[in-house]
Amino acid sequence: MGLSDIENRLERLVSGAFGRLSRKGIQPSEIGKKLTREMELQKRIGVKGSIVPNIYLVALSIDDFEGLKDITTALHSELLNLVQENARTKHYKFVGFPKVTVESDNTLQRGVFAVETSFKEDTEYLGHLYIELPNGLRIPITREVVTIGRMPGSTVVIDDSRVSRRHLELKMTTDSLLSVKDLGSTNGTRINGRKIVQGILDEGDQLDIGGITIRVGRN
Repeated sequence: MGLSDIENRLERLVSGAFGRLSRKGIQPSEIGKKLTREMELQKRIGVKGSIVPNIYLVALSIDDFEGLKDITTALHSELLNLVQENARTKHYKFVGFPKVTVESDNTLQRGVFAVETSFKEDTEYLGHLYIELPNGLRIPITREVVTIGRMPGSTVVIDDSRVSRRHLELKMTTDSLLSVKDLGSTNGTRINGRKIVQGILDEGDQLDIGGITIRVGRN
């Protein structure tokens, strides 16, 4: 998977939503280009290489923002994927968990958007566990519970009929271990091929739900 693959998915995703609003609309490729451009402009030289912002805010007009209601989760995921992949291919480092947020701004006209970036350091970031989805998107594991399922509002929404609406949850234990708990899913959850109700995950483990495999890694 490369940047062009992500940009193509982003183009199809956002074009479908904004195409219903106006002919002018938002150009999805421009959002991606603006994110990576701001990453380059704000890049700093650190002791161990180049450091780039980990917080990205995309501001849209109220009309354009309203048109995103049906694809908000997917859009956030694809934009975050774009930021992560660009940093990975250029060997840039983050000072904390990367995050992309899309918000409305009543000062912007339809078809116009803005991007703001910032550095938010997190001393727990280096060496932290993450889960990697089949499309390459990495979700960092923090103290917050990560929910996975088909239900909108889940931390990770998976559009697969074999995945239950509330399939499983991941969370850090008091001993800093990553625990997984199946939430009574129809087709079950497997760790490295073994069906479980609950268990502990570590770097290199594979989590199988429905028809997808989620890999556990460490930065």
